[in-house]
Amino acid sequence: MRFIQLSVAVLLLQLGPINRGYMYIDGGGAAGESKDIQIARALAAGPRTVIGGARIVGVDSKGKAVVLREGNNGFTCQPGNPKVIDRPASCANEAALQWSADLSAGKPAPTNTVAGFVYMLSRPTGPQWMIIWPFDPKTSGLSATPKNTGAFIRWAGTPYAHLNIMGQPFGAPVEHLASQHDGHMPAMAVTDGSATGTPTNESAEVQIARAISAGPKHVTDGARINGTDAQGKPIVLREGDNGFVCNAGSLTIVAQPPQCSSTKSKPTITYMLAGATQRSVTDPNDKTSPALAIAPHWMIMMRFDPRTSGIPEAYSETGAYLMWSESTIGHMHINGTP
Repeated sequence: MRFIQLSVAVLLLQLGPINRGYMYIDGGGAAGESKDIQIARALAAGPRTVIGGARIVGVDSKGKAVVLREGNNGFTCQPGNPKVIDRPASCANEAALQWSADLSAGKPAPTNTVAGFVYMLSRPTGPQWMIIWPFDPKTSGLSATPKNTGAFIRWAGTPYAHLNIMGQPFGAPVEHLASQHDGHMPAMAVTDGSATGTPTNESAEVQIARAISAGPKHVTDGARINGTDAQGKPIVLREGDNGFVCNAGSLTIVAQPPQCSSTKSKPTITYMLAGATQRSVTDPNDKTSPALAIAPHWMIMMRFDPRTSGIPEAYSETGAYLMWSESTIGHMHINGTP
């Protein structure tokens, strides 16, 4: 415990008041600004699924924190302060606010027991959002290097590590039937009813190549690869030692795409960068609906609630959505390459 306390203390000293200011999510506003201006700036920080019922906190004419508008959905939005470096407008749920309070208090570790969500969609550096949970780059395959696109882990190796995702959190709902996906996912060739079993005539080389297409190179290079033999029996095609397993899957069978998954991270991270198919994004027991084509994506295998996360269940080709959120196997899809 002593080591952890020292580590966090060193972290807070290194970050300083400016470098960690981008996570200033529990206050904001500039003295002298009108209520309407502060509310407008606060609302610009969050997605439509959040801002309608969010509480808005700003400051009065003397700079004292005040509630500008009450809310009822568990999110708090604040306008930030455009006159101060790294004081962006943001919208955060209750778990994220607890995390922020723990950080400000210098606690050795955050006390939130569920994932926090923070939205900063009006930052000058571009829209971004955060999942407040201690992800580990070594076991998850996610980068610890800041970048302008995709996702990366900030403050990796500390109890306050969290995932920063660049871009909008989600886009407009869309649906592509697998039988009509020409140009959407060239790698997939699913036609409902045409395939009833696992292919048995593929070489190990072909299966390995398909498995590798599912993950980023730093994951697939040392991953164990699974496939099938000539009788359709599961076999190991290549041994690996980096804590990831890639499966060759199938390009023709619904819900059996090539994929790579972590085996040591909590939660599990699964990559499907060659695309996938599924019967339904809301019902895990649906076995009869026409197959849907799902664009290349990666997944956080952890149950999230659309009401407390602000992430919808409807599939879109940009950003994220929640699959099967009401079930025990609910998880999050994030489109593109992390």
